[in-house]
Amino acid sequence: MPTPTALYHYCSNDAFVSVVNSRSVWLSSLTLSNDSMEGRLVNATVMRVAERDKLDVNSQQRLRESLEFSERFFDGLGFCLSEEGDLLSQWRGYADDARGVAIGFGKTYLDALAVTSKSSSAAGFVVHKVEYEPTRQEALVEPTYAELRKLIAAGAFRRPGLQSLLDSRTQEQIGSDDKEIQAANRELIIRLRDFLPMLFQLKAEAFREEREWRLVSMLGGRKFEDCLFRSSRGKIIPYRSFQFQDLGRPPIADVVLGAKNETPTPVVESMLAQAGLTDVRVWRSRSTYR
Repeated sequence: MPTPTALYHYCSNDAFVSVVNSRSVWLSSLTLSNDSMEGRLVNATVMRVAERDKLDVNSQQRLRESLEFSERFFDGLGFCLSEEGDLLSQWRGYADDARGVAIGFGKTYLDALAVTSKSSSAAGFVVHKVEYEPTRQEALVEPTYAELRKLIAAGAFRRPGLQSLLDSRTQEQIGSDDKEIQAANRELIIRLRDFLPMLFQLKAEAFREEREWRLVSMLGGRKFEDCLFRSSRGKIIPYRSFQFQDLGRPPIADVVLGAKNETPTPVVESMLAQAGLTDVRVWRSRSTYR
């Protein structure tokens, strides 16, 4: 049976061999994945909260445009895992139609590796549990939305200068009010960054069976200078590689062979041992899928 404390990455045999031989995980562009809503659910969730809050239509539009800019400006590089180590839909969708494997990474190891991945010279990653349920998604965005709501009330979206021909304020009053508008707008832009960690944490309910966790490394400004590149299914995909570190615990707890994987378990055990990955349990899927 799957190891309770492991998170499973379903992949082809080629990808598995690459992970073992390189002793690393590759975090690849999530916006180039098979889910067209990747990185876009935060906007939809915030707008549901804004509508329920009866935010005025003009402010809703300005808020939507600000969120859409963040979606365009940032990408997430991710490595996807599941709490389920023997799930038919995962075998069919991500492991070469069950010819591949599910690599069981130790959850505590990944948490520790995330801490060591950060440095002043390189982007690290965080470990996220994916949230599928709309009300819990709303609960995640509401604290930041509440702060934005205060800034909107303070004039963050107001037009500076004369408001109309009937504006009776003095030039001095207009100048003072404009400074407050600019300050509120600057603070709102800064606050919008609080949504960035959530961009790739929310996913549509249709995917909830996957019980997904992710390693996520943010990519700002679509700048790829510190990325590597690989080819897959007609696309060139940017990724970052993170090497396994000696953290006092093994990175891989177990490996599950898919129902159609014809590799003898001793071969897999020998390959793992040769790479210095010991005490790894290798077992076969209980699925009868053929």
